[in-house]
Amino acid sequence: MTDTAIIHRIFTADRIEAWRAKYLWVNAAVAILGLASFLMFHGKLLTAEWEGAVAVFQALCLLALICETVGVYVLARGLREGWRYSPFDSALLVIGVGLGAGLFALSPWIGGFLAEDTALVAFAYLTQAGLLAFVAMRLLRLFSFITRLGRSPLQVFMGSFAALIAIGTLLLLLPGAHPPGQDVSFLDALFTATSATCVTGLVVVDTGTAWTRFGQLVILTLIQVGGLGMMSFAAFFGMTLGGGGVRDAAAVGEMMNLNALGRVGRAAAWILGATLACEVIGVALLYGHWVDDAGVRLAGEDQLYYSIFHSISAFCNAGFSLHADSIVRYAGNWPVSLSLSWLVVLGGLGFLVIMEVCTFRYWSHPWLRRVPFIRRKVKHQRIPHFSLQTKIVLLATALLLLFGTGGYAAMEWDYTLRDLGWSEKLLASLFQSMASRTAGFNSVDIGSMHPSTQFWTVLLMLVGGSPGSVAGGIKTTTFVVMILAVIATFRGRPAEIFQRRIPDPLIHKALVMLVLALAFICTAAVALSITESAGEGLPRHSFLDILFEAASAFCTVGMSTGLTAELTDAGRVIIIACMYFGRIGPLTLVLALGARRRQRFQYPEEPVMIG
Repeated sequence: MTDTAIIHRIFTADRIEAWRAKYLWVNAAVAILGLASFLMFHGKLLTAEWEGAVAVFQALCLLALICETVGVYVLARGLREGWRYSPFDSALLVIGVGLGAGLFALSPWIGGFLAEDTALVAFAYLTQAGLLAFVAMRLLRLFSFITRLGRSPLQVFMGSFAALIAIGTLLLLLPGAHPPGQDVSFLDALFTATSATCVTGLVVVDTGTAWTRFGQLVILTLIQVGGLGMMSFAAFFGMTLGGGGVRDAAAVGEMMNLNALGRVGRAAAWILGATLACEVIGVALLYGHWVDDAGVRLAGEDQLYYSIFHSISAFCNAGFSLHADSIVRYAGNWPVSLSLSWLVVLGGLGFLVIMEVCTFRYWSHPWLRRVPFIRRKVKHQRIPHFSLQTKIVLLATALLLLFGTGGYAAMEWDYTLRDLGWSEKLLASLFQSMASRTAGFNSVDIGSMHPSTQFWTVLLMLVGGSPGSVAGGIKTTTFVVMILAVIATFRGRPAEIFQRRIPDPLIHKALVMLVLALAFICTAAVALSITESAGEGLPRHSFLDILFEAASAFCTVGMSTGLTAELTDAGRVIIIACMYFGRIGPLTLVLALGARRRQRFQYPEEPVMIG
């Protein structure tokens, strides 16, 4: 690139940034008004008489938002440069114009394939979709700006979840979010919004009947955004649009335990790309297998909706289901059980592990180098290796699934699984082993399980998924590091695995994670045993049920023995706190709130007796 071209690009970038800065308040006002009109109409705050006026107003809002993109193209003085500075807005415009042209060609004014009412409704939906897309882009840019203003990325991370919960609560309180006559209190909405944002799955009202389609879509949005984290979206779009910087990268880097800032943008792109790809594949696998309470297969539109809802819920490890019995009716259905299991396991592996497995150069592996043809092609390539974290995560996940399946099958074979065939028993055991660590779905009645199996489930919930994923718990790597530390103590050697030594600070961090998690769960269980008493100190529920509920909430699993719907108001507040602190992580909470001061001196050591 010549010096003249570089100077021209610099001046072009300055002009575009100045234009966007001037248009910021227009964007903010129009986005708020357009989103408010959408929510007020679908939230039933406006009657059907306002439908025409709302459609015109939303079209004007969409036009105002598009004007910023048009201004970028004018200032860029070229289509290629304009696309370079606004790729997502341009892509949305191309898609919108294409869909609009197609509808116009099918309308009664041109092709005559659609009735006039149908065409007008289709154009209204297209306008609303475009408005929501442009508003989402503006809000992500705004959140990226707020992220850079925050003093601590971890505090912004915590605040993003609190803000998302508050917004979700307000949306679920709208009249259009629940059917007429359905009594939904503020605490019900707050509990549901927290459970969805923290991808837990505990519910106090039935998701399929207590909420309308609008309310269910609000819950689904909270699951998707809460599962991936607002900061992942903000960092990806902020850096892609050129508005992000080191603060955005540092924020997501601390959330995903990335030390290299250069990897954050690539990791954020992988997070969004892998999520979209897995969820689309999940929809295709689940489509056509959904049935109603009578066992009748649902219609095509409902099949698609159920597939989308459960695919997102499964990949984000949320455990929300549109059926009151979760997945119990599909206990022997291999396509549904295996599809949900595949989504849950992938969502719980961690996005960095998925990225490393997908980009691994398998053709350069020493085993394949034995083939003469391949050896000639890759003889100058470096031998690839998985990172230690990927090896530990894959090994721990496989072993936990194996031992979990065996434990469920051994303890429930002649108990809750007695009415199933042997293959269905194995399928149900596998599904429960997978779901118990973080997913929240259940294919058998949790309350009818043997107490030993319930406690076995608590242990699996405590381990949870893997770091950098949507799963909860102390994480598989923490569990493995603690096991290695115990083995190392017996052997009198440092903690080692796969010919690598685990650093001592990492062992200390794992110990802190385990102690904090146990402290939170035990404190919540004791508090629940007090709030859920029947009076005069008499318990209404067994302590195992209470411990199960506390562990499920803190580890963001979402399984319940039936206690959730019977909780008192105080008990619901405790579970809400467990879900929130469990989602952000106790160590994140301590690091965000604690003051990090440089220690000027160290006290002398003195041993104490242990054991």
